[in-house]
Amino acid sequence: SRYPSIIATTRFICLLSAILIASASAFVPQNAARSAGVAMMAKKEDVVNFKKPEFVASVSEKTGLSKAESEAALAAVLETIQEEVAAGKRITLLGFGTFKLSHRAARKGRNPQTGEEIQIKASNSPSFSASKAFKERCN
Repeated sequence: SRYPSIIATTRFICLLSAILIASASAFVPQNAARSAGVAMMAKKEDVVNFKKPEFVASVSEKTGLSKAESEAALAAVLETIQEEVAAGKRITLLGFGTFKLSHRAARKGRNPQTGEEIQIKASNSPSFSASKAFKERCN
């Protein structure tokens, strides 16, 4: 093709959109109470795990790509998110949410067994905040 980078970029954006749509739909329970408009809080034992092979199959089904291509696209998206967040960047995906690095300052704590005061080091931790649209879809 004459414009391989544009085609690759467009295809990546389409794959990312499909992955995000698949992941958002994975968080929404599909039961009669929800379709009837009854808001229910899921009990711990009612939560169903949506594992990676099922996720890849869902992306594959929604994009028309093979499972291998879908798995490669998912791996690329997750790797990019991890690299950029670890570098201190904030990734905002409109309609989905924001990935960012949160800093926890050094602080004093106590050893629960001995009661001895200990120093807890400062640390960084990745975090995710769901967008308003994502939160509304879950409720």
